[in-house]
Parts: sequence; C-alpha cells; structure tokens
Amino acid sequence: MFGTILSGMSTSMFEISVVSNNVANAGTTAFRKSNASFADLYNGTSPETVSRTATGTGSIVEQTRQSAKQGGMMERDGVLNMALAGNGMFVTTTPNSDGTLSEVLSFTRDGEFSLDENGVLRSSKNDIVYGYDGLGGRGMQQLVVPFQNEDGAKLTALEVGSDGEMLATYGSEDPRLVGQIAIALFPNTTAMRQMGMNRFKESRESGELVLGVAGSEGFGSIQTGALESSNVDLTTEMTSMIRAQQQFSGSSRILQTYTDMIEKLTR
Repeated sequence: MFGTILSGMSTSMFEISVVSNNVANAGTTAFRKSNASFADLYNGTSPETVSRTATGTGSIVEQTRQSAKQGGMMERDGVLNMALAGNGMFVTTTPNSDGTLSEVLSFTRDGEFSLDENGVLRSSKNDIVYGYDGLGGRGMQQLVVPFQNEDGAKLTALEVGSDGEMLATYGSEDPRLVGQIAIALFPNTTAMRQMGMNRFKESRESGELVLGVAGSEGFGSIQTGALESSNVDLTTEMTSMIRAQQQFSGSSRILQTYTDMIEKLTR
C-alpha cells in the first residue's frame, strides 16, 4: 500500500518538474515543450484471477515526449534572423578545439544567425551552420559570405529567400548566389535527443535523417526577419500544475490516513 501511495506522489512530482521546465523556457526561442505520460501498474495475474477483485499497485512515468507544435512567429530585425514555418530543422555543428569541423551534427529550430569575422554563418551558440553551394551540389559545407568579391568590391546587401538561397550584392553588381541553407527532417522529431541550448541530436527512435532545402516537398519554408517563439501555452501549463498539485495533495492525505489506521491497529 505504501508503494502505491508513494508512486502517486512520485509521478505528480515528476509532472511538476516537467511543467516547471516548460514555464521556465516560455521565453526561449524555438523551445519545444515536453509532455509527461504515465502508465498504471498491476500485480501479476493468472487465469483464475477475478478481475473485479484485482487492485493496481500504483503508477510509473512512461515517457517524456516533446511537442512538435509550431511556435508563433515574432518579428526580429535582420536578414540573418530566420524562422522555419513548417517541418524541418537547421543543421549545425560545434567546431573541434583546433577549429576543424566536427562530423557530429546537431539540429535546431533557433534561426538567430550571424556572420563571424571570416564571413562564416554561425548560430547564436557559435555553432557553424551547414548548407550547400547553391549550384546543385549536394555535399554539405559551411556557409561563407565573403565581405568583398574578387574585384575588391565590398558587400553591400544580403538577402535570404524562403528556399534558403543566400544572395549577396557587391558594390553595384547584380546579386549573386553564395549558398543555400540546409534543412533536416526526421520521421519522428519528438523522439530526438535534447542536448540543451536549443540543440537536438539524432536518436534511434527519431528515424533516419533526411536532408534537403526549404520549400521542397515535405520541408517548411524560411521566413526572414523573424524568429520562432516557444510553443509553451502558460494557461495550459498552469492547469497541469494545479492538477499535479491536487494529485500530490490527495496522495499525501491517503498516506496520512493509512498511517493513522496502521497506528490504531498496532496499539
């Protein structure tokens, strides 16, 4: 009996922890909330067991799953601030200590990008953003926007299309294609491994990685001058917190009642 009661208290505390993390990240760019799911426990049964007299032995945490719901779009000045509308994630990698590119890929919905001193496109966590040369090549590479062209003309404008194509203008010349941002898809994005700092990694449950570009079949489009906000609904989270608190309070009252009954029986 103690185990049954304590399991109820434990699962309610776990749900409060999940809700607390969601609320704490309500203002985090492109954050995806988590939902906790639970399962009931029963004693082993036999064919002779009478189902109407069987009692459960409590509950357990089954899993914590991310929500794939699209967050809202919030305006953020700057062509290198990008939000994905629809399916997909940006592809990034953390450079090795010697500055070389790592083969370990990470994925994010946070499109707050910038150019470093060498014109390399980087994320807000200083990871390198991957893309294509834009000329039909399918090999991923780091995206570089030179600050001047071969003739010495300075970069005067940069545009990013909804398909991720990056067009750079040097001096009074016509815009030229310098790269295209890569987009990643997974069959089950809710099962990706969370790495913190808005980054995710592939897992066995997430399925096989599919690479492509924004706007193609199955891939979302890129909206510049905007960032995706968190998909946390504070009203829903507060409701979940109240329900978990009531569950914990009920379990603690049952525990107190059970303790009082045991004490009376053993006097």
